[in-house]
Amino acid sequence: MFTEERIKELNEDRLEEVKPELREKVKRLIALARERGYSIVVTQGFRTVAEQNALYAQGRTKPGKIVTNAKGTQSNHTKGIAADLAFVVNGQITWDDRLYTRIGAWADAVGLKWGGNWQRFKDLPHVEL
Repeated sequence: MFTEERIKELNEDRLEEVKPELREKVKRLIALARERGYSIVVTQGFRTVAEQNALYAQGRTKPGKIVTNAKGTQSNHTKGIAADLAFVVNGQITWDDRLYTRIGAWADAVGLKWGGNWQRFKDLPHVEL
C-alpha cells in the first residue's frame, strides 16, 4: 500500500542518483500531477549497466515481457538522465494506459522528453532530459 508519505520517500530515494537537472524536472512534473489530483511514484531512476542488460534479456533470453530495446549503456537510465513513473490509485500502482497519456503534457511543460512520443517503442512511463 502506497501512502503519500511513502511515495515521497520513494521518490526522493529513487531520484538520488540521477542528474540534478532531471531530479528537479521530475519533481516539478510530480507537483503538476498532484495539483491535478494524481499521485505519481518514481519506479526507477538510475540503473547500472548490469541492471539494464538484465532488463534487456527479459522476454528475449529470460522469461517475461519485453520492456526495453536498450542494452547496457544504450539506455539513458545508465547515464542518470531518465526516470520511469507510475500512477498510484487507491494506494496501488496502476498501469492503465489512459492515465499514462497525461505524462506527455506534463513532461513537455517541465522540459522533459516523454517515451510515449517515441516512434518505434512507446514507453509511456518514461521521461528523460
